[in-house]
Amino acid sequence: MPAYQNTSVDSTKLILGNAKIESAASSGATFVNLGSGIVNSFVHTPELYAAQAGNGPDPVEGVATETATIEFEMIEYDASVLSAISCGLVTQTSTTTLSTLIAGGNQTITPRAFRITNTSMSNSTTVETILTVYKATLTAGPSINFKSDNDTDPVGIMPATILAKLDTSKTAGTQLYTLTRTLVE
Repeated sequence: MPAYQNTSVDSTKLILGNAKIESAASSGATFVNLGSGIVNSFVHTPELYAAQAGNGPDPVEGVATETATIEFEMIEYDASVLSAISCGLVTQTSTTTLSTLIAGGNQTITPRAFRITNTSMSNSTTVETILTVYKATLTAGPSINFKSDNDTDPVGIMPATILAKLDTSKTAGTQLYTLTRTLVE
């Protein structure tokens, strides 16, 4: 029998299942669902600094900047979504029968807000955990991973990574993200 370090788990504090990911031109604008897929991770990374005296203890330590990274995978091809999350690197055109992404040569990127929403049930109560980053850009992808027609899971995935940076138009201490959660009794 294992010896547990904790004697219980508070199930009302668990994050169960995955989340939907959405994007908007800004955190106050209308968010658009990016479609089916999976959110793999969220990482908040403070970059620390220390002023070094050289002949004594470090007199000043602090945070130089902070970033957040979200890695996710999409499985639904939607050119308008891919165009929106590219932050201006690609554009999309369409007719009644054809949708086209056009890329290459754009040098300006426009950060977007991204939101992750996890919805689950706890004690017969709907619990939402919502993470919003205010100013993010794509740093990788989306790439398209094609699979064999004979694969047991032939759905191609489109992995992507976004990097959120501080939104300096907001008050210090509130510039990177918000994480809210429904409380359950």
